[in-house]
Amino acid sequence: MNKPLHITDDLLISYLLNEVSAEQQRLIDEWRTQDAENQRRFEQFRLIWESSKNFKADTGIDAHASLQKVKQRAAEAKEQRAKVVPIRKRYAWLKIAAAVFLIAGCCWLWLGRFANRQVQFESQAVVKTDTLSDGSIVTLNKFARLDYPQKFTGNQRLVALVKGEAFFNIAHNKAKPFIITTGIATIKVVGTSFNVKNKNGWVEVIVETGIVQVTNGLDKTTVILKAGDESSLNPKTGGFIKFRNRDNLYTYYRSNELSFKNIPLPRLVAALNEIYGTNIIIGRKELNTMQMTGNLKMTDGPETILKVIELTLNITAEKQQDKIILK
Repeated sequence: MNKPLHITDDLLISYLLNEVSAEQQRLIDEWRTQDAENQRRFEQFRLIWESSKNFKADTGIDAHASLQKVKQRAAEAKEQRAKVVPIRKRYAWLKIAAAVFLIAGCCWLWLGRFANRQVQFESQAVVKTDTLSDGSIVTLNKFARLDYPQKFTGNQRLVALVKGEAFFNIAHNKAKPFIITTGIATIKVVGTSFNVKNKNGWVEVIVETGIVQVTNGLDKTTVILKAGDESSLNPKTGGFIKFRNRDNLYTYYRSNELSFKNIPLPRLVAALNEIYGTNIIIGRKELNTMQMTGNLKMTDGPETILKVIELTLNITAEKQQDKIILK
């Protein structure tokens, strides 16, 4: 197991300012993939940084210089700590607390003055839809979270899908591309509709209309997706898989139904397990070649859907403790 890396806020700021060495950049990219919390922290830094750059366009404030000031004041605080001669050992914690307070105060002043207020849009146990300031509409699946500025300013519209799944219907604006960061991926569009899922760092994108550009943040490789295309990005290797979308199962949380045509049984079972949290297992390999076509209402629940599968394919679903085995 790789030893956890320690990345400081100052180093993250330098990374955003393109002031790190190739080795430091490699370490930060590795740190981002080690833990979802690391990537979430990085996205928060990037979202604040990008928002402050956009804010500059309307106020004349130099956000780059402001970020440099935060670095400078942190360095000055560190230098002051080095010059202080300890009077008593037991007061060491006071110096540390004072330094932390100074740095935190600088950051607080910078964020409060320059950053556009961020909105945390979370869905919890219900599907939610929201309209952003540019007219774009976002639907969050259950237990998802999207961070976005209260108002889009500058020459781009930047949001962060922190976790979960969302469908985006983006208002067309060629002058201001819409950019989504999630996991190690950056998704760029102008005006289109598409589905994005971030599951344990794996980023899946399915395009309904328009063109979507997906970039891997590790090595900056890019894929272009058109209507009907789907891609999956591996968070460990950074590798893309691109293919034609196989079905419309991903629309279930918007349409409240499962619609499919000639879908292999293993694919349907995988979708049911993910949607309902069930543990359905295919008990005979012969069943892997079976296919189904139909429309199932989400309100029917997994028990009713399993009965439909049993009757349609002439098989049985046997419950064994926490498993349901198809035979």
